Parts: sequence; C-alpha cells; structure tokens
Amino acid sequence: MHRLDEVQARELTLAAVGAVNRRDHLWSVDAVRCLVSDERTRVVAIDTCAAILLRGVPRGSLEPSVRIPISVPATRGDATCGRAAEVASEVLSGLACGDDRRVALVLGTLTEDQQFDAVLVLVRAAAAWIDVYVGIDGDTVDAYYAISKAEPT
Repeated sequence: MHRLDEVQARELTLAAVGAVNRRDHLWSVDAVRCLVSDERTRVVAIDTCAAILLRGVPRGSLEPSVRIPISVPATRGDATCGRAAEVASEVLSGLACGDDRRVALVLGTLTEDQQFDAVLVLVRAAAAWIDVYVGIDGDTVDAYYAISKAEPT
C-alpha cells in the first residue's frame, strides 16, 4: 500500500463518509482502516470529520468544560462502539475548545484498534450530520415547490 498525502487522505475520508450514506459500510470500514494506519492520515481524517461536525463552531470558541455528544447507531450489546463514541466526543470537544494537547492526550492513550473505532465513529457521525441536512434541504425544496406553484387564494 502506498502512503497517502494529505489531499488523498482528505478525499478518502470524504469518500468513507459518502460510503456510509450509500450504505456501503464494508467499503467505509476498509477506507478507515487505511486512514488510521498512519498518524498523519489519521489526523487528516479526524480534522475532515471535525470540519463537517463542527460547521459554524469556530475553533477555540467553546469553554473547556463543554462536551459535544456523538451518537451513532451501535450494534446491540456493542460496548466497543459506546467507548469509541466517548473517545470521539472527547476528541471533537477538544478540537472545538482549541485544546490540541487534550486531543493528543486522548489519542495517545489508545491502541490502534481503539483509534480505528473512534475514527469510524467520527466518519459515521459526519455521514449522519450530512444525511440530516440533505433531508432538511429536500423538505425545504418540496415546501417551496408546493407553495410557490399553488394557486393564490
């Protein structure tokens, strides 16, 4: 496997997010495995997901005590997903607070498998965020067409 540069890592992260929304979960898992195999690409993946999830929240604008919850559908009885969601939440919260040391500390204590789980949760959370806003956009467009094309009363 060749090493990815930062642009390729960002594109692969976005593709993994897109794969989740297309229900191609096996492909997204393989993409995340590739991304977490190198520290540099793992950081790009985290930053890319954070850019989606923290849209409109300026970096460093939140108090250190703020915690951004992340919820993703877990497999029944899957404690690993719950732990990964906690880690992903801590990483995202640290980024929102502008506390890089906090993020490094959290990631530094994890095994490679735990880092994979946390990045996968971030990818799935980013996909869910996009899915919600695409749905809202569809609703607004439908409402626009329904009202704008209606006969005036």
